[in-house]
Formats: sequence, C-alpha cells, structure tokens
Amino acid sequence: MTAANTELDDLRHLSKFMTGLHADQEKLREIQVKYDHLTLLGQMLSAGTDITGMREDFHALANVLLGQLATELHNKAILNLKSNARIAIDVLTRNLFERTADIGFLATDGAIRDYAQACAEDPAALQADDPKRLALKERFREYVLKYSVYHDIILLAPDGSVLLRLDDDAGAACSKDPLIAQSLSTGSAYVETFRPTDLLPKEGSPLVYSYRVMARDESRAIGVLCLCFRFQDECQRIFKSLLGDSDWTVITILDAQGEVIASSDVHQCPIGARLAQVLDDQCRVTRFAGREYLATTQHTQGYQGYMGPGWQGHGLAPLNHAFEMAVAHEIARVPAPILAGVLETATLFSAELRAIPVRAASIQRELNRAVWNGNVWLSTDSHALSTSFAKVLLREIGNTGVHTLEVFSRSTSNLYKTVVSSVLYNCSLQAALAIDIMDRNLYERANDCRWWALTGAFREALGQPDTLAAARSLRLSEILAGINHLYTVYHNILIFDRDARIVAASNPSYSHLVGTTLQAGWVMPALALDESQKYVVSSFEQSQLYDGAHTYVYAAAIPAPEGANTVGGIAIVFDSTPQFKAMLVDALPRNRDGSFVKGAFGIFADRKGKVIASTDDAIAPETSIGIGEEFFDLQPGEGHANIIEYEGKYFAVGSRMSCGYREYKGSRDAYRNDVVALVMVPLSERIAQRDSRAAGEHRQGHAYTGYRGSGEDAVDVATFYIGNGFYGVRLECELEAVNDQVVTRIPDTPEWMSGCIVYKNEVIPIIDLAAFLPGCAATPGAQQIIVVGMPQRQVRFGILVDRLGGMEEIPRALMDDMPANMGEGTALIESLVKPETGGEGPLLMILAVENLAERLARTGAHRGNGTQFLKLAAGAAAT
Repeated sequence: MTAANTELDDLRHLSKFMTGLHADQEKLREIQVKYDHLTLLGQMLSAGTDITGMREDFHALANVLLGQLATELHNKAILNLKSNARIAIDVLTRNLFERTADIGFLATDGAIRDYAQACAEDPAALQADDPKRLALKERFREYVLKYSVYHDIILLAPDGSVLLRLDDDAGAACSKDPLIAQSLSTGSAYVETFRPTDLLPKEGSPLVYSYRVMARDESRAIGVLCLCFRFQDECQRIFKSLLGDSDWTVITILDAQGEVIASSDVHQCPIGARLAQVLDDQCRVTRFAGREYLATTQHTQGYQGYMGPGWQGHGLAPLNHAFEMAVAHEIARVPAPILAGVLETATLFSAELRAIPVRAASIQRELNRAVWNGNVWLSTDSHALSTSFAKVLLREIGNTGVHTLEVFSRSTSNLYKTVVSSVLYNCSLQAALAIDIMDRNLYERANDCRWWALTGAFREALGQPDTLAAARSLRLSEILAGINHLYTVYHNILIFDRDARIVAASNPSYSHLVGTTLQAGWVMPALALDESQKYVVSSFEQSQLYDGAHTYVYAAAIPAPEGANTVGGIAIVFDSTPQFKAMLVDALPRNRDGSFVKGAFGIFADRKGKVIASTDDAIAPETSIGIGEEFFDLQPGEGHANIIEYEGKYFAVGSRMSCGYREYKGSRDAYRNDVVALVMVPLSERIAQRDSRAAGEHRQGHAYTGYRGSGEDAVDVATFYIGNGFYGVRLECELEAVNDQVVTRIPDTPEWMSGCIVYKNEVIPIIDLAAFLPGCAATPGAQQIIVVGMPQRQVRFGILVDRLGGMEEIPRALMDDMPANMGEGTALIESLVKPETGGEGPLLMILAVENLAERLARTGAHRGNGTQFLKLAAGAAAT
C-alpha cells in the first residue's frame, strides 16, 4: 500500500470522529438519494432528462468536498496539537538556557567562594551559628526570592559533604552522586542532571544544574554548587498557559527514550509511562492504555545554540475529542462583509479548493440544461406522453440543481471558513507565545538587576567616600564588563552613586559618561527603594544610555555593606532592538517546511497602540498601529482575534495582553506595564469590491420570472440570460441547449460572429449577441450555447448565453411588438414583455430570429450554403 493510500485510509477513519463534518455529510447524502431517484425516472421518460452523468459528477464532487473538509479539519487539529507540543518544549528549553548561565555565574560569586575556602581551612565555619554561614544562607534565600524558578541551593565540598544548603531537611549530609565528580572535571560551563539523586531523595527525578567553585586564585576546585530547578512546577505553568479547563488534549515532556517526565494530565498519561514517539514531524493515531489518540512528537528548535537535555514535546488528543476545536469558532465575531470579502479574495485556498464551487456550478448548469431541453420538448411535442409527470420531474430536477448549488456553496463556505479560522487560531496562539516569551525574558531582567545590586564589590566600593576614584571605577567597570560578557541581552550595565553620578559602565562606548549625573525619570525612584526585592523600570523611551534609541532600563538600589542605607544603584540597559525582534521572529507563523508565512509580521505595542518593536522594519517604535482598540483594551492574559482591512489587504490578527510570569508583574509586584503582542497574517492581495459582490448577488436572485398564461391566446417562449439582459426565442424554432464546447475562432468574420462548433456532424456558426444588444455585458468563461434551427430556411446557428431561464407561456396581450420598419426591418428584438401588474421580474426581450438568420445569410455562414465560411471553419477547426 502506498503512503498516499495509507494517509487516505487514516483520514477516512478519523472522519468518523469529526463532528463538524457530519452535517455536511448528511445534506450531501440526502441530495445523492434524490439524484439516484431522478436518474431512474429520467431514463424512463426519455425526454432529454437522463442525468446519469450529472449524478456521477455530483457523487465525485461530493467525495472531493467531504475529503477536503476532512483534510482541513484534520489540518487544524494537527496545527493545534503540534503547536502546543512545540511551544511546550521550546518555552521549557528557553527557560533552561537561562539556568545554564545562572550556575556558571553564581559559582564565581565572591561570598560563595569565600565560604567554601573558609570551610576547607577551618571546619568551625560549618557550625550552625557561624556568621559567614548565616550570611551565605541569607544570600541563598535572597537569590531564590528573586530567581524563584529554584527551590534549593546546595554548596558541596569536593568529597560530597554538604557545606551549606537552603533547605536543611531536603537531603543527606553527604552525597555520593556522580554529578560531583562531573562538575569538578567538566570542560563545559555547566552540568545538567535529571535523574534520582541522594541530594533530593524526596523527589523522583529532580533537575539540578551544577558547577565547580574555584579558589580565589583559581588554583583548585574547592567545592561544587548546585541549583535545584522547580521542574514539575515550571512544566505545569507551561501546560496551563496552553490548555483550557475543558481541553482534552494532553501535553507531555518526553526524555530521549520516550518516557513521560512531565504531564498535563497524570491520570491519562502518568509520569514514567513509555509512549510511542512520532518522530517524522507528523501526527499519527497511537494507542495508549486502551485508548486511541492523535499524537505528535516535536523536537525543540533550540535557543542561541542550546538544544536542551534531548527532550521532546509530545501532544496527545483522544480521537473522540481531537477535532472539537477544529470547528471554525474563531471567525464567529468576524463581520459578515469582511468574511465574505475574505472568502472571495483570500490567497489561502488551493486550486483544488477553488475548483469545488466551479464544478458545483457546472453540475447545476448541466441540470438546468436538461430541464430546459426537457421543457422545450414538452412544449413542442404534441404527442408527448405523461406530460404532467414530465413537468413534475423536470421541476424536481431543476429544484435539485438549485439545492445542489446551495449545499455545495454552504459546505464550500464552511470549508473556506475552516481554512481561515486555522490562520486566525494560529495568530492567537503565536501572539500568546510572543507575549509569554517577553514576560519570561523580562522576568530575568528584573531578577538580574536586583541580584547584582547585592554584589559585595559594588556595595563596598560605593560605601567609600570617593566613589569616583579612577582605580575603583576601572575595577567596577571590569566586573560589569565580565557580567555583560556572560549576559549578552544587555547593551550596557551601569553603577551610579547616591548622587546619581555614573561610577562605572560595562560598555566602553559609554566610558565618557562616567562622572556625569543621570537625569532620567527612573533614577530617583531607584535610589529611594528600601527593599532588596524592589526594582524600577523606565518607560519605553529614548535613552542616552542606548545610543538615543528606545529601550527599557531596569534599576535597583545598592545597599550599604551593613545593609542599612542605600549607597547607589545599578542600571541594566536592555538591548531592546535585536532582543524584542528576535522574540517576535520566534513567534511568527511558519509553513510546514519551516519557512515563515509570507507577509506575516509581529508587533509589541503598549495599551494605546504605540509600537514597541516590530519584525517589519517599516513600522518604527512609537508609531501607532492603525487597528481597532479592541485588540488593546484587554485584561492581563486576555486575547482577541479578528480579521481586519489593513494596508489594502485582509489580515488575520491575534493579540494577547501580557500577564507577567511568576511573581513578575504578579499581585505582590508593584510594577505594571501593559504590553500587547500582535501577530498579523495577510489573507489576500486586495480588498473585495463590495459593489461587485452586491451586483453578483442581485443578479443571481432571479432565475425565473413567473409569467402566467390563463387559457387565453398565448405564445411559448424559451428564455435565457445574456449579461444582465433577459431574452427569449419563440418555440416555433428548433431549440437545444448543448454541452459546453470550445468555440473555434474564424478569421475575417464580423465582430458578432464568435466562431463555430461541430453540432451533429455539422459545422455551425456561433453568434455573440453582446456585440449589438442592450444589457449584454457577457460573463467571460461562463457561457453556454443554445442551438437555433429554422428548417424552413435550412438555417442552424448557435447563440452564446450566460444562463438558461425557463419556458414561459406569455399572453399576447403582454407583448409589445417593435415597429416593423425599425432598423430598416433588420432589428434583432421583435417584441418586449413587461411583468404583469404587481409581478416581479426583468423586462423580457424576444429575439427576431428571422432577422438574425438574414444577417447570417448575408455572410454565407448558415446551413446549406456559404462555401467560403465552411472552408474557413474547417481550416480554423483543424488549426
């Protein structure tokens, strides 16, 4: 079995669980039954009403439509599942990247090194009441208060003895864990351990980051520092941000062997369970614990070269619930005119999708043709049997054609809506990802400034009388440069004294500012801070500390060595331009091949719609993004999605308001700064013209005019439409609507001569009345042909029409004949018919086929003569 067949069989199986498909299946099944009955009855009547071919076309198209609907519902469910699994592992990987930097930096902390050295030299330092021990434990507590992703910090001697830990009751006094030897000898910047350990025996498999602590002279390792990460807590936060309370999807984190190490629902997928990985970037049906799931496994994209511990995000959705979110709920709030315009102009739809309504219209045209020809036959054959039965049958065939088009139109609209809703859903999802990345990133910035403010060297230097001493300033700048080298998200790091004078800067480009006084609005509030947990953040504004560009500056007070007073402050200048852009780029929607969706862009903006950052360089900071305020007037964590008109196109837009991360911007954090992430994806290359849509809808509104005969002298007329004009031909002629045929152009013929076709082994000319009749603005590519035969003149020709009408029995009293001498006796309209008083419908213009035949006779382009025409036609046909 080929891969394509396997995929098709899977889709057939999955379609059983797609509740959004059932209504369309039922409607199409009902019409199919009608086709079956009408086909049989039509064959019995033998009045040109055999619709076997149309029945087969309908069946084939219904299968295509249902297959496309199932495919799009499947695609949307896959998008949801894969996105959740990918975001879960990517967000976790980003977080762990920060942890790898933390351990390397903290292991060089002066207070930790001094205490480890003291323990190596004097065992008395291990006593519980030793001042150095108490001071370091308080420092550990301060660190965890700020970097709350950790729950414990452990300092070990090289032999595994616990020198100090934050949680004294968490583990043994001496460890035999191999991570100690690894940390002492590794050539990497950190050791990452995820497994059971005697350091944390109460936890199943804790995640620990460790590294060696070196003596001050760097001559030897004097200890090992361990940071214990809140792994399960962090995973649950990620899962909660992705899943709603009523969501049946399960998100798990798998290790390299496929074992569940974290789960959003431990009852469905318990920790320790072994799951089948889906490693080909697809979704497949898998079985676990006696239940079928749609499942996918997603590798991390990594972050700044860090690929994590080799874990994957794995998503599972029970099959009986996997497609519930695939229904197009996202477009419920889209205004009807906007949605109609999108469905008309969107570039999202494949050629196969766009062909469905075209094929449905073709089926209706064929049905209409059968009905039209059947009515001609009934009106002209005085010996027709079962006339009443035939009329009922023809009416039912006509109604079925209308119903077919309605159902296909509705189902195709549902299909298009599903495609559009997938884009809208993805915009919402990616906007949520963008703001989550921002909140998590800036959480680290708030932590960094507060922790670095407690650095002993800074406190001691600013506690001296002459804070601007050259040697002291140079030493502090070197320390800051070392920090900045490790933490590259900062453009600059500065220290200023209690008088707001800059004492040191990490970036040499700003060394000329040393000794100058900071004037920014955030400086005095920073110096006024009275707790180590507090910090201030500037507005997003232009700063001399960022080369005049817009950025955020985070600042905290530096306490005196004894901790009673403030001796200065630290300011960290976020490198906002590349960092914010990188965050937004990471959240942009991608195609299946990993490329970015063409024309999509992301924006960070404030609550007033002023831009903070954008992936589109043409949208500069501080400019206003001209979209509705409903995208910004949101509560923390709330989102909004809709389709808008923007820059001459339709765009799907998803927005999400920031809500912070952990304690950052939380209830105990005084800092508030509402930022909205926007992800915008173009849906079209243009805006639909409403006038043309309305005209098209109006034009399709009248299919039959409803003229009535009442036993009085009446004329039978076969009607049709050309452009906006309504025309008819008396049934005194032979008439037949024929299948769509290619009209062969003929050189050197009048403008109104469209060409020729072969009809019943005879080459006949085709007339395009649009050349000289009023109201004939024909619809290119959608025309049919009515063959007109005049046996008494041995003339046969075809007329191009847009749509077929009905058979009208028109009282002669309603017919206004045109003057006989009009157009010197060659006028093409012989009479006009207005609707009855109070009736509805357009003006009917009855063609003067005699005059039309006369015009043909003059060119020789008619049956029985015209040798030149026949030669030209034969030559054109051969070409």
